[in-house]
Amino acid sequence: MIAIDAGHGGSNTGASGIKSGVLEKNSTLLFAKELEKQLKKKGARVLMTRTTDTTFDNKDRVLFLQQKMPDMLISIHLNSSGKPEVGGVSTYYKHIGFKPLSVNILKRMLELELNEFGNVGNFNFTPNAITDFPNCLVEVAFLSNYEDEKLILNPKFHKQVATKIIMGITDFLKSCK
Repeated sequence: MIAIDAGHGGSNTGASGIKSGVLEKNSTLLFAKELEKQLKKKGARVLMTRTTDTTFDNKDRVLFLQQKMPDMLISIHLNSSGKPEVGGVSTYYKHIGFKPLSVNILKRMLELELNEFGNVGNFNFTPNAITDFPNCLVEVAFLSNYEDEKLILNPKFHKQVATKIIMGITDFLKSCK
């Protein structure tokens, strides 16, 4: 079972688009639902941390995930910077053993011709602290970057991102054999 975490939600709005004003919490849910749809088409069992715009505290997310014990967690977020020229995709992990998952997803995401913002380790985000199963936080692109924001608003891009994340997961699983 693959858990998908649509970052933020409810009263936790996250970042907002520089031009559109779109909220991160709404966009992450769109990306997460597309990822869920594509994974299910491939026969995967999927667990969503949220399916609507609800507040779900990070501590409660961790408890929920530890109770459900998925095989893997992918957390979807959108980045933001005070500098509109900063953009691109990045992946994050807390424990070194999960770096291969984040690297494989980043490599596939870069095939979308996004700028590389990096792969960051020892990342102190509560859901990444779980050691029970591999996990990766994906910052798809920057809401504060005009070009990235245009992509974020495009449903075709949601499909492309989901496809690349699945390819990254597949690459990771193949490397584990």
